[in-house]
Amino acid sequence: MNLLLARHGESEWMVSGDEAGFNSRLTDAGRQQARLLGRWLAANQEGIDAIYASTLIRARETAEIVAAELAMPVKFDDGLREFEVRYWRDDGDYLPPYINGHAVAPADFNESYLPFKARVQGAVHRIFEAHPEGTVLVVAHGGTIGTIVRNLLEGHDFSVQTDATGLHGLRWTGSRWIVEFMNRREHLLGGIK
Repeated sequence: MNLLLARHGESEWMVSGDEAGFNSRLTDAGRQQARLLGRWLAANQEGIDAIYASTLIRARETAEIVAAELAMPVKFDDGLREFEVRYWRDDGDYLPPYINGHAVAPADFNESYLPFKARVQGAVHRIFEAHPEGTVLVVAHGGTIGTIVRNLLEGHDFSVQTDATGLHGLRWTGSRWIVEFMNRREHLLGGIK
């Protein structure tokens, strides 16, 4: 089993923040990033067997663009939706969702981390049941991808950096997960036009 995890392209929310709304669309740059990712996957990744994506608009759009480049359908799963939380405090500092392996629970979280973690685990379980072998691409969000990686590696004492359309690759050997690459972005080297 090979698992590819890709974050959505640049969204209006990433550029404008709360005024764009949590469930915002991709920007023009984000759509181009998604096209470049799809083209790179088509040229460099043999045999993707399935594509799954979050139902939030920015991930849906990214997955649909990538899938068009691969001539494949996309399956959508609500369990892959992002953790609805403010990651930044009013002073602009980053608010980490974990401190020493424990979920931070500020008052403005819209859902606690444990139900989010369970929701993501449920989606991953459904994907693994449907595809116990082969290569699966999951298009989701930074928090969702970080949670998938932490769950698979059975540790919550680290964060996972994932840039817009950053790609992670993990491979199940039958006894353990091997992290093959993290936050790959060479598909963007051609630039965004």
